[in-house]
Amino acid sequence: MATVKKRKVDAECRVFQEKWTNDFFFVEVKGKPVCLVCGEALAVMKKANVERHYSSKHAKLDELKGQMRLDKINALRRSLGAQQAAFTRPQTDGENITRASFVVSELIATKLKPHAEGEFVKECLVAAAELLAPDKVKLFQSVSLSRRTVSERITDMAQDIEKTLKNTARDFEYFSLACDETTDITHTAQLAIFLRGITSEFETKEELLSLQAMHGTTKGEDLFNQVIVAMNNFELPFEKLSGIATDGAPAMVGAQKGLTALVKKEMSRLSLDPSDLVVCHCIIHQESLCAHSLKLNNVMTTVVSTINFIKSRGLNNRQFKELLSELESEYGDLVYHCEVRWLSRANMLARFYTLREEVRRFMEMKGKPAMELSDGKFLRDLAFMVDISKHLSELNIKLQGPNQLISSLLSNVKSFEVKLRLWQGQLERGNTVHFPTLQEQKPDVTTEYAGECAKLIQAFDERFHDVKNIQKELDVFATPFNVQPSDVPDNLQMEIIDLQNNNELKAKYHNLSLLDFYKLYVRAEDFPILRRHALKFASLFGTTYRCEQFFSKLTLAKNRFRSRLTDSNLENQLRVASSSLPADIRRLAREKQFQPSH
Repeated sequence: MATVKKRKVDAECRVFQEKWTNDFFFVEVKGKPVCLVCGEALAVMKKANVERHYSSKHAKLDELKGQMRLDKINALRRSLGAQQAAFTRPQTDGENITRASFVVSELIATKLKPHAEGEFVKECLVAAAELLAPDKVKLFQSVSLSRRTVSERITDMAQDIEKTLKNTARDFEYFSLACDETTDITHTAQLAIFLRGITSEFETKEELLSLQAMHGTTKGEDLFNQVIVAMNNFELPFEKLSGIATDGAPAMVGAQKGLTALVKKEMSRLSLDPSDLVVCHCIIHQESLCAHSLKLNNVMTTVVSTINFIKSRGLNNRQFKELLSELESEYGDLVYHCEVRWLSRANMLARFYTLREEVRRFMEMKGKPAMELSDGKFLRDLAFMVDISKHLSELNIKLQGPNQLISSLLSNVKSFEVKLRLWQGQLERGNTVHFPTLQEQKPDVTTEYAGECAKLIQAFDERFHDVKNIQKELDVFATPFNVQPSDVPDNLQMEIIDLQNNNELKAKYHNLSLLDFYKLYVRAEDFPILRRHALKFASLFGTTYRCEQFFSKLTLAKNRFRSRLTDSNLENQLRVASSSLPADIRRLAREKQFQPSH
């Protein structure tokens, strides 16, 4: 005898119908029909059951018609909502209070403030609430923002960001590292390691991989060990490592015991080809070193010594500012120059040139006349330095910024080299069209300045070999329609030919950004080797800009007032402050047991 399956109500896929609200005063709550009048919940979502309940218990409501019926339904809805909120509000308030604690702690970390600032922020919140929302004061008083709590919240968020980064890194096809080192206020060496990874869909991420405090030596082997620890923590395999960008220090690039040399040895040990690793000396740093080849030392010596005389003494500086005010000068003060800050020289020279007459007058008043400011040769040299420093600063600014492709960085450098050759030829002929400040001085002969351009050209030629050595590979990546198939690696030649003869792809290439072109139109089915090639070179760091930017935040976070900040707290705060990956504060708040502040 065949068995008869027992009918299950859940299997009948019954759904609540909106018209039941108007016809029978019922609404759906958590998958069950609930009467708005008496609050009774029925077991089965069935019209007959709903109608039977209404007819037997609330038939008198049939008297209500039209707008009066709708008004009654809305009033009952609000009443039911208030009843439900009475049971859920305590839990919701507790979660929101915890979330508020996380949000404020995140702001403290992002703004690089001391953790103890949380208590001051709470005082401000309570004071504001007493005036704006007196009935909510107790909620604000319940937000826990003690120093210990803020520290714990920042740690939780940093760990959540680490977890997200670790999960994201699993999808990377290639990744590169940027490594740089600095010394903090306590003379502790800090090694910053940044990660740039790319997924198969050409989505890139630049994130802090690790900040390692080096309390002992900082040899290449020490740096290598820290890099290995960081890669293991995030499960990053050497098979996907495409390149390393460094500041060019011996410990980083030493031929035998430098970081990059040890990384290549490790790749060889793992049966990987170390020649596939692209090692790059920070392009911004190399550009700055090229700028130092300018030999007009008489200008810098005079300008720096004069500025130091005026600004390093409080009385002199006040009197100079007063003189500028009386003369209604364009600027109110001079600008200091610092060798570490690469862009400061251009601003300093331009300001000094603009205020040269005021400076000359002030130095005479002080009995220390600057004779050079009355010398035509010196003023012409100064004017040339103003212009060439401005050009170098403009290049430097173009090289800065996150998420820059190494091909774009090299293009900017090559463009500047072409400009230098143009300026050299023009200055040899006495043409100062691209040197407006020098033009003001109306020089008779400019061959000396053409020689300075020649020195810069030589300096640029002697540097950037690391990226110029991969010029062909970069051309295949950045300008695949312009390369000669015979000049590209053998394994790419057939795909390059197919690509160059596809007119549709050529049109798309000119109308899209480079990464979008590869993502959308260079499909793995049609161009598997070219797409892999593009992924590798799109993943490369060309500068250590992210490290330098990060060190600025480190200096603010660990200063003389916070010199005892622990290594772990420093890393956690800087991770939260610098990451583009948001912490899941809502989930973190739910997982925390609410404990009101006393």
